[in-house]
Amino acid sequence: MRRTLYLLALLASGLAAASVYFWHELGRERTLNAELRARLDAAPAPVVAPVSAPVESMAPPLASAATTLPSELPPAAAEPSATPRASRRSGDKDDWQQRQRLALQDPRYRQAWREQSRLQYALRRDNIMRLLGLTQQQADAVVELQIDNELAMIEDPRPIYPQRYEAAESALQAKLRDLLGEQKAAALQSYMESRGSRMQVDQFRNQLSGADMLRDDQVEPLIAAMHVENTQLRRDLEDYRLAQDWNNASDDTRREFEERRAELTKEAHARMHDAAAPILSSSQLQKFDAMLARDRDRRAAKQRLEGLQVKIGGGQEPPAD
Repeated sequence: MRRTLYLLALLASGLAAASVYFWHELGRERTLNAELRARLDAAPAPVVAPVSAPVESMAPPLASAATTLPSELPPAAAEPSATPRASRRSGDKDDWQQRQRLALQDPRYRQAWREQSRLQYALRRDNIMRLLGLTQQQADAVVELQIDNELAMIEDPRPIYPQRYEAAESALQAKLRDLLGEQKAAALQSYMESRGSRMQVDQFRNQLSGADMLRDDQVEPLIAAMHVENTQLRRDLEDYRLAQDWNNASDDTRREFEERRAELTKEAHARMHDAAAPILSSSQLQKFDAMLARDRDRRAAKQRLEGLQVKIGGGQEPPAD
């Protein structure tokens, strides 16, 4: 009996010692967890870049400010002396061009600029080889001519008025005809003019999945159909713009212009629906209509916001697109 009690006493002592040990270990673990949690909470959240399918850009990022086509808005809205807002915009553009001209005098920067432009045009290069039957050498030469043209526009200190842009474009087209011949140069010009519609179809493709994915044989016909209607929309807007008196333009004049733009856009989208119907399946067509409706809604929301900014801020410049 005495021996049994002795063994029980030893066992109880061991259990007590183990309990004390594990209690201390648990306390240390809790302290460590608390420290790690505090460090985790204090650390900045990681930034994850969104991943999207590549689409062809309308212009290289460094050249975009210098190679933008004349605005769809009436000339009075972009005239440097029209408003303080336009003057600030013109000044910012002049400063940007001056910085670019100075930087491009450095051969290292100039080479890096050209290389970035080549990468930016990589998708266009692939497209014109695939769609127009150009050789690699011809496609590379087309890209280099485009880059040379943009560099010339940036390095010329004169303002980029529509007449100057048109002259530079005419010179570029002459060089392309010498390089490719009349037929392929005309096909390239048609391709370039359809870039906006091509980007719309790229956007549409990114919204589809599963059985609704566009087949290869649907892509080019859809681009062609949208290009026809986008061209008509631009023509209608230009006709309306030219019919107005912009010498005495007011906020009401510009508001009426935007209202007319919304009407013409809705009509163009209806024609796009009709043109796309024989190309797309019924479910694809529903998603196509939804995309066009979202585009109209975004444009309307942007106009409402800019109108409020003008009223609240006394005509301050609206945010860029």
